[in-house]
Order: sequence, then C-alpha cells, then structure tokens
Amino acid sequence: MGNGVPPQRQSPESDRLAERMGAASDAEKATVLVDHFAAATAGPPSAWADEFVARVEEFGLSVLQIRRAATDLAWLARKNGQGYLDETDRARILAVSNTRTARLCLVYIHGQRLRFDFKFAQLHRLCIDWLAEFEDDALVLSFAAFSALGARASNAPGLFRRAVDAPDADDKSNQVLLTGINFADHLPEQPQMMLDLSDEMMARGQEGAIVYYRRATAYRKLGRFDDGLREIDRAIDALGPGDVLVHEQFTQERRSIILAQDLQNQMERNTQAIADSIAAQVDERIAAASAELEQRLDEASLRLAQRVDAAQEMVSSGLLKMVEILGLFVALVGFIAGSGAVVIKSQGLQERALSMLLVVGGALVFFTLLRLVTTVGRRRVRAER
Repeated sequence: MGNGVPPQRQSPESDRLAERMGAASDAEKATVLVDHFAAATAGPPSAWADEFVARVEEFGLSVLQIRRAATDLAWLARKNGQGYLDETDRARILAVSNTRTARLCLVYIHGQRLRFDFKFAQLHRLCIDWLAEFEDDALVLSFAAFSALGARASNAPGLFRRAVDAPDADDKSNQVLLTGINFADHLPEQPQMMLDLSDEMMARGQEGAIVYYRRATAYRKLGRFDDGLREIDRAIDALGPGDVLVHEQFTQERRSIILAQDLQNQMERNTQAIADSIAAQVDERIAAASAELEQRLDEASLRLAQRVDAAQEMVSSGLLKMVEILGLFVALVGFIAGSGAVVIKSQGLQERALSMLLVVGGALVFFTLLRLVTTVGRRRVRAER
C-alpha cells in the first residue's frame, strides 16, 4: 500500500468489511471502519491511511461519519506511538484520489493527531491553509480555534465562536473546542466559556465523561467546589473500565478540587483570625486613646477652672481695691473740704498755719494709705500667679 497502488478490494478481508458495512446502520458504520483499521494503527501511517481514504469514498461516508472514524483512529495511532502523516504520505494518497473528500480525510487525521499531542504552533500554521479550502467546516474551524486558544492568539475568541455556531458542529468538533478552552487561562471568561459550551453540548445529547470532567475543572476555577465534586464524580461514574490513564486524570482533578477547597477554607479561617486580631488591637488602641484623651480633658478642665477662679478672684479683688480707693478719695474730699473750712475760719496766722499743717498731714496719710492698698494688691496677684 505504500507504493501508490490502490488497495485490492476483492480480498476476503475486503469482502468481510463490505458485508459488515452493508449490514451496519448509519450510526454504526464509523465504528465498523475503526474496528477494521485499529490493528494497523500500530504501524506507520501508510499501513492504514491510504485504504481508509479509499474505503471512505467507496462506502460514501458522510462528513460526520468521517469525523468519528478519523478521530478514533487518530487517537489509537497516538496511543500506539504512530508518527504523523508527512508530505510523502499526503502526496501518495492524493495521487490516487485528489478529491475534496480525500483531502478532508487527511486534514481530519492530521489535525486530530496534532490536537491530541497539543502541537498548538504547528497546528496553527496548518490551519491557515486548511481554512482557505474548508472555511465552513466545523471540525477544521475547531482545529483553528483550538490552536489559537493554546497559542493565545488574538483571534482565538472569534474562531471559537465561529466553530460553535457552525451549522455542522457535532460532538467531535465541540470536544476539540472544549479541550482548547481548557488551555485558555489568559481569558478571564474561560471557566464560563467551558460551562456554556458544555451546557450546549449536553442540550444536544453530547454529554459524557469528558464533558463532565471539563465542567468540574470550570467549577474549580470559579471556586464552586461542591458543583465541581458533583461533576467529577459523574465523570468517574461514566468512565468505562480499563482506561487507567483517563481514570487517573479524573481522580487527579478530584484531588485538585478537594485541595483547592481546603485551601480556600484555610484562607477564610486565617483571614477571619487576622481580622479578629486586627479588630481587637484597634479596639484596644481606641480604648487606650479614649482613656488618655479623657484624662487630658479632665486636666484641661481643671486648669481652666483654676484660671476661671483666679480670674474671678482678681476681678473681685480689683473691685474691692476700687471701692477702697474710692473710699479714700471720698474721705480725702471730705477731709479737704473740712480742712478748707477750718483754714477759712482761722483768724490768726498761727491758726492758719496749724490748719495748713493739718491739711498737709492728712494728704500725706491719704497717699500713704493709697500706696499701701495698691502695693498689697499687686503682691497678691503675683502670689496667685
């Protein structure tokens, strides 16, 4: 089959395949074809890719049937460590039949192999040419969106939306998109995109273990851990026996959800403890500051009361001094008036001299008393200060 010669279709094996395909329903034909080529995926691509393309055209498989068969065979080829289709394989196959169906088969096989190995950059480059011919094909659009999401290309969200809205979108194309979103951690809306697409797939009857698994991952990233545990348990229950690697992947996601939940609970407890400690310290500081402020207010009030008392006493003392001085002046006026009358009534020189001496003596006494009153008042004020 590696020499470019079409496979012999009249062999007993070919006859058995034809019989099985003839008896199979449309839903079973892809599975029959996968069973026929499964063993050949352990060898080089030339061991099965040539005949696969020929059989697809021979039995007239639909696009959806081709996707299912090509995807399953590409997965088996990956598990068996088979290499990728190269230009030699492509040229050999197209030399026999260069139809659109043949080219689409090669795109599906190669694209799924690269997708399973997460070759984002290589797949992204190839999708430029593939979209030029198959721009409306949902699986090809999914390859482009998958590689763009993984490569963090700016056009990734647009390609993703085109693939989701493609009229021929099916479970295979949506699975590629669901896996691609899982690598788009740079998009803030990534978890919700996973949930929205999985909701749409489940509404179309495309649910399964992988869909539940992706939903669990989305819920974990959203911090909805109970929902995540529910979905991962559904994924584990839906997983068939024997697939140890996938089962381990699912249980690892379950452990991640539990660990993330424990970490969040611990963070919440630590946060609450820190908040309580800070609140206690703040209350303590406020109480201490309040006590100190109250003490200062009391001291200020006491000093103010003392100054008010001193001011009142000074006012009272000043009023008393004014009264004393006023009394002295009144006495002086009376004394002068009386002395003046005595002087006027004096007849002789001697009497008048005595009268004048009396007036002068009284004036001296008055000024002595006035001096005494004002001096004592000033000393008292200085003592109070």
